[in-house]
Amino acid sequence: MRRTGRNEGHGKGGDNALRVTSKEPAWCKGVFTYEPGRATHLAFPTYSEGKVGRLCLEITGNHVTAHAPEELAEAVREAVKALGGEGGAGVPEALRALFKALLSRYHEHLSNLDNETEELIHGMMRGRAKHRPIYRLYDRAARLHRGVHGLIYALQRLDNTYPELRDLTDEAIMLENMLSTTIDRIVQAFNLYYTLVGERTNYVVTKLTVISAIFLPLTLIAGIYGMNFKYMPELSHPLAYPATLTAMAAIALGELIYFKRKGWI
Repeated sequence: MRRTGRNEGHGKGGDNALRVTSKEPAWCKGVFTYEPGRATHLAFPTYSEGKVGRLCLEITGNHVTAHAPEELAEAVREAVKALGGEGGAGVPEALRALFKALLSRYHEHLSNLDNETEELIHGMMRGRAKHRPIYRLYDRAARLHRGVHGLIYALQRLDNTYPELRDLTDEAIMLENMLSTTIDRIVQAFNLYYTLVGERTNYVVTKLTVISAIFLPLTLIAGIYGMNFKYMPELSHPLAYPATLTAMAAIALGELIYFKRKGWI
């Protein structure tokens, strides 16, 4: 799609039911307007390449003009190409081709999100727990959710005028339910990450507690014999020093054996 602002299409005589421009008109800032006998204007959020954009449709007579940002150029071109072989395609066919192209893109994005979520969870279970990939996945899922909501909104707005699109509305709602499940999986990945981080922290704290427990009685003994009292019977005994060291070693070894049997180390 060339960014010329000119209507483009494929079909007999260049008079395709679906036209594409890259220039956004003033009415595109709104949401939905309908002027009997003149034109229907519809604007809704869309998702493409990790970004939330805005697609604006102008329905006049037998033509649909799509004002699409560059991110949606490929999807709109797919819809125009799909209409190329249909003789006498009208507005319902043009809208169906356009929304089918968007749904196909959204399904593809959702499949990629599912695969990345599964890989992330498997990696976390193997000890590769990182929070930034989870944040990025959630951000993409939230943006895609906005795009799917916009698609449902647009289809429901057109429901009364074009009942031929109702099956696409059902498909979009089903896609939203699938996406909600994926978002739940990502939230579970968040919870799993913090659980693993908590377990790792508890493991470290347990190790430090065991070390402190081992050295606590040894520090007490060293503190007692480090006091500057004149009359301490053990100071004059020839075996006092080795006996004290042996007792301290026995205490430390006994504590290690006890902690090992308890499964604390």
